[in-house]
Amino acid sequence: MRHLPFLVCGLIVLALIGTAGASPGPTARVSVSSAGGESNAGSAAPSVSADGRFVAFASSATNLVPNDTNAVSDVFLRDVQAGTTSRVSVDAMGNEGSAQSLYPDMSADGRFVAFPSAAPNLVPGDTNGAFDIFVRDRVLGTNERVSISSDAAQGNGTSDTPYISYNGRYVAFSSGASNLVPDDSNAAIDIFVRDRSLGTTERVSVDSAESQANSASGAPSISPDGRFVAFRSNATNLVPGDTNGFTDMFVRDRMLGVTVRVNVSSSGTQANDGSAQVWISGDGRFVAFDSFASNLVTGDTNGVLDVFVRDRDTDADGIFDEPGAASTARMSVRDNGGQAS
Repeated sequence: MRHLPFLVCGLIVLALIGTAGASPGPTARVSVSSAGGESNAGSAAPSVSADGRFVAFASSATNLVPNDTNAVSDVFLRDVQAGTTSRVSVDAMGNEGSAQSLYPDMSADGRFVAFPSAAPNLVPGDTNGAFDIFVRDRVLGTNERVSISSDAAQGNGTSDTPYISYNGRYVAFSSGASNLVPDDSNAAIDIFVRDRSLGTTERVSVDSAESQANSASGAPSISPDGRFVAFRSNATNLVPGDTNGFTDMFVRDRMLGVTVRVNVSSSGTQANDGSAQVWISGDGRFVAFDSFASNLVTGDTNGVLDVFVRDRDTDADGIFDEPGAASTARMSVRDNGGQAS
């Protein structure tokens, strides 16, 4: 689970109940070796387990673990409790990846780590010469490539930005591959979900009638149970009335087969400017996103990027996106309600 979903939960909690009088805990550097030595190159893209014990991250450092000689970015995991650092982007025998591995995402318990990698030696039969999405099972010490079709064909294009569900069963990712699902002919980056239990791959950047997007999509975020996938898209055909010409935020309900746009005002007015990132809460009810739009809430005159939260079920009846039962609020405001500058 990335740190960003926790930001979403924090924003919602702070908005609804205010801050609690808790003392801050200590700050520790986790991009260090097992002996505590600092890294000799940059580290980024942390992903933390639900209990805070494990932190996965990407680093170009060569001194975090012994025998790091591949001269590329790797994915590492720090066990804060045990004080150890291990490399995740290795094959089943522990051999280092032969090409770079990037920003990881981790399951809640820290067992599964998803990450993109260009390394062809992490699993057998990787011959596509492209970035793929892998899941490392830290308990069994095995790797699984998930950016494949339901019949196990490897992707014919680059895959990126993995987001793994709470228990590690589902992995959402973006891909330019055209052979992961049938009838993918839009020549655009799409969002897919791999069900690791069933061995199936599904495209979710589609409209409610299953028609494919007419432009690129990215930045997926998946709910813990895998039902809801939030993502951004430049497509204009995922929902009716999308005429603003900006990147919008959508949520796909994989159970009901419905796609909705969420970066809209409480009255449903589409945004008058673009958005970049989106995150969904554990139950799928709340969706946080950033936007330059000035018409999502009243009094937005600061002309800067703000953070908003869409409540998809204001009457709390368990039915999402009902007319008149959804609202949008701005979270990037001061304690006194004034807008950020």
